[in-house]
Amino acid sequence: MRSLIALIAVLVSQTVFAQLTSNRTALIIGISEYAVPGATLLDGVRFDMASSTKIANAMGIPDTQIKYLKNAEATKENILKALNQLAETTKDGSRAFIYFSGHGTRELIDDSCVEGLLTYEGKTITHQEFAKATQSLVKSADKVITMIDACHAEGVAPPKGQTRAISKTLFTPKYFAKSGNAANSCSVVANLKTRGLLPEITRLGGLQENFVQITSSRPDEQSLDQPGMGGLATVAIRDCLLGKAKDVNGSGAVSMSEVQQCAQNAINLALKGNPTFAPHHVTVSGNRNLIPVQRPTTTLAAAPVEPIKQHSTTSSAAPTSPPSVTALTVPSAPVPPAPFVNPSQQAASVPAPNISPTKLPAPEPALASLATLKDIEQQRNPKRLVEVQVSKPTLKIGKDSLDLSIKSSHDGYLYLILLGSDSKSFYVLYPNGLDKNNQVKAGQTVRIPRPDWEVKAAGPVGTNNLLVMVSDSPRKLNTLTMSEPTAAEPFTYALNDIGGRSALIHFLTSSSTDGKSESFGAKLVAVKEVK
Repeated sequence: MRSLIALIAVLVSQTVFAQLTSNRTALIIGISEYAVPGATLLDGVRFDMASSTKIANAMGIPDTQIKYLKNAEATKENILKALNQLAETTKDGSRAFIYFSGHGTRELIDDSCVEGLLTYEGKTITHQEFAKATQSLVKSADKVITMIDACHAEGVAPPKGQTRAISKTLFTPKYFAKSGNAANSCSVVANLKTRGLLPEITRLGGLQENFVQITSSRPDEQSLDQPGMGGLATVAIRDCLLGKAKDVNGSGAVSMSEVQQCAQNAINLALKGNPTFAPHHVTVSGNRNLIPVQRPTTTLAAAPVEPIKQHSTTSSAAPTSPPSVTALTVPSAPVPPAPFVNPSQQAASVPAPNISPTKLPAPEPALASLATLKDIEQQRNPKRLVEVQVSKPTLKIGKDSLDLSIKSSHDGYLYLILLGSDSKSFYVLYPNGLDKNNQVKAGQTVRIPRPDWEVKAAGPVGTNNLLVMVSDSPRKLNTLTMSEPTAAEPFTYALNDIGGRSALIHFLTSSSTDGKSESFGAKLVAVKEVK
């Protein structure tokens, strides 16, 4: 290694994403036809059902673990019951996705204007009721993602009958006023203050870092339904998740914040020049750094990488020559699954998104690689606490060795990832070929390195970034497509290019849990090297 490691590593040759068992679950609700006089038909909802299935599949949720409620099935009683049942079918430490497409509404409850979702029979599910029904789920799941393609604002809608056609395509506002009286239906939206879902979730004990709320519009805007296509927001988010979103910071993954940027650009383009509707704004609250789909969505030309220089070792003998460097190959965007087919109705054909990998200029390696470690840290579960103490935050090259004391609040498996000061590669320092037993107990202090191996500062001058992670479930090194570490070649590593960064995120966050808990705690620390 050219920084901190005094041992030769094993090179990753390509990125392959394993298909493993998943305990992730989803509830998809769509209401296009209401048993309520005056409720506008939402033709696009049938397409939203298929699009949301694609989104769920991209999130790693198999078809067998998706529950659907459509039209007459989507009563208030059935929806609340299904939300409660989702906590029972989603195992601790897994993820859940909840999707709703239909009309939103507002009504006065105890002299307060409350936003809610309009159910098939015309009742309202308020944010408070939604949060209460998902309370157990939010507390037990590692992450919960909700997506609501509906709106709550009639006050900005065009006059009745004046929804105009653009390129022979109609846009229908996804809002229903429950009363003809504007005041009683809370339709006057100026300076309106409402209670959102996220505050209700946190009030009931949920953590913001474990929850993501995606809404298709702001409280004072109309979400739009496009017949033959679906909700503008749903289509935009679907396409962005399936490959259109850009990995802006070059970390190797796309966050919800980056998906939001992509979706908003698509909505702006769809409504450009529209004489009736201005673009509505997709909003993401909660953990905006969440990585919803762990697949590479960008391809970058990898810069030539210097071979790793030979260094002396304080353990077993190293190879006599450095390993050759192999270019990484990044798979293309995943192929979207087949559309959802409702057995009771004719299947709707969803227009296939025009997806092609986005080519970006290569980001500065040091910044992009640090963004990778930060992205991984942001996926942690705050209920899993990891304490790290560095005995010497500044090491003298050729003299001092790394010395860490680590304590976890939970039983788990310890991983230590190093990004050296040269920013060439990510090294899996622990476990390694000399020390493979990385299981730790809650409250127990672990010293790294162990007595039978050492990590000595080897330069160059600069800052090493170390990610310390304790996961509920062990990760499998073969999912990183690296050779297994040995006593002679203890440390595996991934090159610091887009393929290596993407593989590392996929490996550490949840790719290798094989149906077990995805939760982990993590802490990012810095250690300087000086002469």
